[in-house]
Amino acid sequence: MIIDAHAHLDLHEITGEDYIHLMDASGVNKVVLLASLNGVIPTTPDWQISIMRFLLSTPLQPLGKKIYESLVKGDCLKGGGKIIRIVQNPDNDSVSRVVSRYPERFMAFVVINPKLKNAMEVLEKGIEEQGMVGVKCHAWWHRVDIPSELLPIARRCEEKGLPLLVHLGGGRQTGNFEVLLDNCPRLKLVLAHVAIPHFQRSWKVIKEEKNCFVDISGSYINASMVRKAVKALGPDKVIFGSDGPIPLRCRAGGYSYEPILQWTRELRISDNDKEKIFHKNLERLLP
Repeated sequence: MIIDAHAHLDLHEITGEDYIHLMDASGVNKVVLLASLNGVIPTTPDWQISIMRFLLSTPLQPLGKKIYESLVKGDCLKGGGKIIRIVQNPDNDSVSRVVSRYPERFMAFVVINPKLKNAMEVLEKGIEEQGMVGVKCHAWWHRVDIPSELLPIARRCEEKGLPLLVHLGGGRQTGNFEVLLDNCPRLKLVLAHVAIPHFQRSWKVIKEEKNCFVDISGSYINASMVRKAVKALGPDKVIFGSDGPIPLRCRAGGYSYEPILQWTRELRISDNDKEKIFHKNLERLLP
């Protein structure tokens, strides 16, 4: 059993049917689908990602965080030498329609921008009307002040027993996930991309918190980073995801799950521990 716990419906690039073809080709059973948060993002050269990953994983992390933060200006992101629009009001309705059409292959998290006045209304619609099973917020791209703007959403997730997936920023307010743990002790918190941009500096906290996890999705990480995260946190704290469609792109063209599936398949851990990463850990978090 394999569940992709983090994939986006970027309709300018990939449809629900496209995902199903990719899933069938690689034995992925189900996908947690999220609304797109961006315009078309070109493929970023590997060397650029490697430099950023190095900076964020060494004593040069303060410099890395500064560069990381600088990539977002207003409503735009700099990536692959291009300026990409950041979606401020994610299209959860399109995601809901795909899940309704293929409920055996997809489930959904409602994607919320906490800075919008109707953020709580979006949350309630997603979970009460559309049957979404979790919440996703992008603290970095949406410049979210976690203590003031995300905390109300976290409290509602805690009340409903829903997992909250957060992509952290590098600033004091956009990266302060500890405030969520302090104020919502029963919150099921998942930090995207092994807690980028904090990486190892946050893993000790995550390991000690019963209800805090990381996913291993995204172009930001690689097989080595996955190995380090699993070694530091243990397989009980790690959840498989892709952040598709971008990390599923193949150099020769097309898309495939195979490269990122190998990150987990090649880990020197038991088959049962791999099952935890591939689906059991996520299933324990779902309502």
